[in-house]
Amino acid sequence: MSAPIVWFEVLGQHGDSLHDFYAEVLGWSFDEKPPPPPVRPPRRGALRAARWRSTAQPKSDPPWWVTFYARVPDLGVAIEKARALGSKVLVPPTPHGDTVIAVVSDPEGHPVGLCT
Repeated sequence: MSAPIVWFEVLGQHGDSLHDFYAEVLGWSFDEKPPPPPVRPPRRGALRAARWRSTAQPKSDPPWWVTFYARVPDLGVAIEKARALGSKVLVPPTPHGDTVIAVVSDPEGHPVGLCT
């Protein structure tokens, strides 16, 4: 892969259920590290200017996510595990070239791509 994934974030209200979902469906383990230190706020004048600029621009509409695809040994088994954890199938298994893809939701509705 010319641009390997080196970091990703899945943000939500219920971290434990998200952690359990990804561990169960994808077999992922997690290296729990403390978050990076906070970024130093800009000077007071710059902060006011940034606040003014942000209120002058309309908010963007959804979607606000990035979908990644994880290769799984058995797509049907992964989908059933996801369903058992409350997932919805957003895209059913679909042939795509030499592979089959599907998209399920995680516990907070984020799309999760699966492929074989």
